[in-house]
Amino acid sequence: MLQYLLWGISFVTLWLTLVWLNFLYAEPLPKKKFSDYPKITFGIPAHNEAETILKTINSILEADYPVDKKEIIVVDDGSTDNTSDVVHKFISTHNVPVKVIRKPNGGKASALNVALDIATGEFFSVMDADSRISKESVKLSLSNFTDKQIGAVISRVRVDDPKNFLERIQRFEYIMSSMVRKIMCNFGTLSITPGVLSIYRADVIRKLGGFTHDKNNLTEDLEIAMRLKYNGYLIKMEPESITYTHVPNTLSSLWKQRIRWARGYIYNHWNYRKMFFSNRHGIFGVFQMPVNVLAVILLIANIGIIAYDLLNRSFDFIFRSITIPDYFLTRITDWPSVQQFILARNIQVYLPIIIGALLGFYLIYFAHRLFKEQFRKQIGPLVTYMIIMPYFSTLNWVSSIVQEVSRAKRKW
Repeated sequence: MLQYLLWGISFVTLWLTLVWLNFLYAEPLPKKKFSDYPKITFGIPAHNEAETILKTINSILEADYPVDKKEIIVVDDGSTDNTSDVVHKFISTHNVPVKVIRKPNGGKASALNVALDIATGEFFSVMDADSRISKESVKLSLSNFTDKQIGAVISRVRVDDPKNFLERIQRFEYIMSSMVRKIMCNFGTLSITPGVLSIYRADVIRKLGGFTHDKNNLTEDLEIAMRLKYNGYLIKMEPESITYTHVPNTLSSLWKQRIRWARGYIYNHWNYRKMFFSNRHGIFGVFQMPVNVLAVILLIANIGIIAYDLLNRSFDFIFRSITIPDYFLTRITDWPSVQQFILARNIQVYLPIIIGALLGFYLIYFAHRLFKEQFRKQIGPLVTYMIIMPYFSTLNWVSSIVQEVSRAKRKW
């Protein structure tokens, strides 16, 4: 029974992978040339970001875009450190056009709405206070607003200066997610607007009611993206618009971040469940929404089966070691030949696992080549990412599902 389940999961996974890869390459997106650059407002929600916010502001000021067409609004969302003081001192010292607004802590979405209310730009960009952008990113992203149906354009996010091993592991994850987003963009189903230089049409966001007012929603970037899709707007990605973000540097902070992401994912898919199999929402409703759920189910099922098989074999080994004399030493010291090792494996179980591992390594290599990222010097984090992250993600998803079903309190 086990092998049939694995074969079924592997077949569906391989089929989905082939479907996605078919849309990796597409005709270059048409670009818009501006005779007069439009004004863009950068909304920066900040909560206790005194150490990083100046790097964010400086990257915007240094971007290759007319100074008089850039408006920067920092919203201090109830910080308990000196975030506002740091920004005010920077403004007075450098005489730069940056506005600072202080408000009681109400969450990222509420801070963005404060900035949106006073924004005067034709476009509104979300910038996390621990991120930075490249010089050409604003021009490159804005050039994708070729028609009124495009409601938002996102950038390609990279991990900023990964130092420890965990950060380098996440570097691979961000490269892979960039490839997936590029495919979804070509497919017409992109539905995420991360908080690093996601640019929106300001009038569209205002027409849709601004960013979410639901305090239970932990992922305002996913919510606004799904609201755009629900109302018939497209989201594009500009792969050459490169931006940078900091990532968790401890397992506990990574676990907490991913719980928030996963619970927000579940919550928003439930809230927008009307789009499931909806012909009105085209390929996004008929294909992408079901696949979003199917992907989580396949991950949990696949890792669950592999973990069950591993535990079963471990229990069998321990039991025999206790009950059969010299079994433990014999198994430890008597190494089988390659032929014996292969013949002793259940090929029906291990073949899908091997195929999946090879496919995973190929996709990682392919994504690095696609985005011209270094590959050979990162073998250690890569192998760890391939072996550990699927189990970490599965446990995280299971925990998130349990918390959502039990209606545990949602918090950052």
